[in-house]
Amino acid sequence: MSLDAIDAVDWSAIPAPTWHACDEPEGVARALRLLAVSTTYNETADAAALLANGGFICSHADMVFPAAYAATPILLDLVEHGQRPRIKDAAVELLSEALGCYPTAGNNRVSTPYGTDVPLCCAIARHIRSRRLAVLAHGLSGKSLLADADLHWRLTIEETEPQSDGTLTALAVLEGLPFSVPVAAELHTLPFRRPAPTVCIDSLAADATGAACVQLRWTSLQPVPEGSTLYPADCGLREH
Repeated sequence: MSLDAIDAVDWSAIPAPTWHACDEPEGVARALRLLAVSTTYNETADAAALLANGGFICSHADMVFPAAYAATPILLDLVEHGQRPRIKDAAVELLSEALGCYPTAGNNRVSTPYGTDVPLCCAIARHIRSRRLAVLAHGLSGKSLLADADLHWRLTIEETEPQSDGTLTALAVLEGLPFSVPVAAELHTLPFRRPAPTVCIDSLAADATGAACVQLRWTSLQPVPEGSTLYPADCGLREH
């Protein structure tokens, strides 16, 4: 793995989660470098411990920090290209912990190339889904990680049709696993700055390609624009 991916991130621009110096995002960059170049069991364990108790996550408090979003693609590179199996194992374990932890209050959303104010867990999960084959190649732990990521689904609305009962039928693209309905969802509309009021998804039908048809209850008088995205409302509420 090239260390250029670590150097390309402006770690100083990422919000610091706590007042502890060990939680600074720059510390995440240092720990990632140590993990990537580790050659012994102790070096790998020490680097992983820095990430598990620093600005990536705080495992004993079940907290995940904003720097985890920037660190996730780098850890996925290590899952795929890590020099030793134990480095790959550590990367998968850290990603699994990050998905299971809760953000600190006020730090539960991140800006992404596809929208701002995306729930942190959903943004991390989308990174993981984008490397599906590499994650699955890691065996049972990789499959478990991908299954967890698929719970943080994302729907992209392609077309809507108002119904006489006031609901909307929408054609959409589903990323992640089909989910139980009814369920509340955050609606993110262009230019994706802040979530709109909550939408209720009353029904969902999706095939293996992700093509989906959903029935939406939407209380606003405004239409749901094509290209809007939906995320689990619960994910937007996750925080300590």
